[in-house]
Amino acid sequence: MCQKYPQTRWFFGRKELQNLKRTTLNTYFKFLVDYNIPEANKWNLNNQTNTIVFKNWSEILLLDMARQPSDPLYTRFGSLELTGWFIDESNEIQDACINIIKTRLWRQNNTKYWLSPKLLETFNPDKWHVYQRYYKPRKSWTLPTYRKFIPALATDNPHLDELYIQQLKRADEITRQRLLLGNFEYDDTPWKLFRYDEVVDLFTNNIEISNIHYITADIARLGNDKTVIIIWRWREAIKIISYNWLTTDQTAIKIKELEQEYKVSRYKIAIDSDWVGGWVADQLRWCVNFINNGRATEIDDIKNNFANQKTQCYFKLKELMERREIRVSADWQIRDDLSQELDNILVKNIWTDQKIQLESKDEMKLRIGRSPDYADALMMRMYFEINSTGSNQKTDVIVVNYDSELY
Repeated sequence: MCQKYPQTRWFFGRKELQNLKRTTLNTYFKFLVDYNIPEANKWNLNNQTNTIVFKNWSEILLLDMARQPSDPLYTRFGSLELTGWFIDESNEIQDACINIIKTRLWRQNNTKYWLSPKLLETFNPDKWHVYQRYYKPRKSWTLPTYRKFIPALATDNPHLDELYIQQLKRADEITRQRLLLGNFEYDDTPWKLFRYDEVVDLFTNNIEISNIHYITADIARLGNDKTVIIIWRWREAIKIISYNWLTTDQTAIKIKELEQEYKVSRYKIAIDSDWVGGWVADQLRWCVNFINNGRATEIDDIKNNFANQKTQCYFKLKELMERREIRVSADWQIRDDLSQELDNILVKNIWTDQKIQLESKDEMKLRIGRSPDYADALMMRMYFEINSTGSNQKTDVIVVNYDSELY
């Protein structure tokens, strides 16, 4: 493209410029030689500007696409004028960065040569934004017509060394599934909280049945996040409802309707009371105000090792999922979203002496492009598991109707 169309501008991108030069750029050089590209002896790599300049003034920029604390919105790319682009290992790059780069296309002689702003991303299977943008839509036959996903397995390459294939076959199960079979459902992140099989079984577990009901709610307001309300029959999530663009008053009304429909006592309702959620909890007197960063509960006078209440509840959720004692009933869309969220719960401080803590919601949103609203609403049910033993045992109370409110 650079040879054929003068004064066009393209780029190679990767999370770290150093890795790009060691890997992607090295492959580019091999390509020029192996395919006898005439430009192989004419290109000019400027290590000062990290640019490959051609004789006709076309360019290939080498870009470092890592997120920088001083530039969280990637404004350093805001003035680029590009014809097209290629990103290697795009699964390692924040979705927000890719979205910014997209706005810089169709700006460098595309109209002159009638070149559509084509993009190429290459990546290995994982559960981050490439799963959401490519694999999942292709699997459900909802991939947009302007986007194509081309699976390429190691065994599809007739020139690959057979020894490498044998090494993949003898590798651990996660590596074999991902790199040999191209399975996006497996992930090799070592600090993930939930295992793949635990998440899959969550929707089919055979559990004990009880007629005790709970409600948990992760609250959003008029933003992009969802308000998620879960109705529980003991340890089974029997109904999951999500809303967009609800005010706190509307959310409180919805929860009051559900508590009457399912006859749920107020003290068995947990509301995410961080930020705007506190306004909802104020309208549901005697409900549980769940504070994510609140102090973890000490059980039987044993000092806990959790940084906050949210971390403690997620580890309790893992405990029940390991024992196959919790189940979720939901449609396929919610199952897919919840599975992705649980699969992306990462533990921090795993190799330190500090208290155990989970990755923040904001950090997770940068990876998967949305908030883990379903997972957080599921996690909040564990408050009642943790606070139902020893000195924290709660007894049933009489529910009476007073001024149209359940107290």
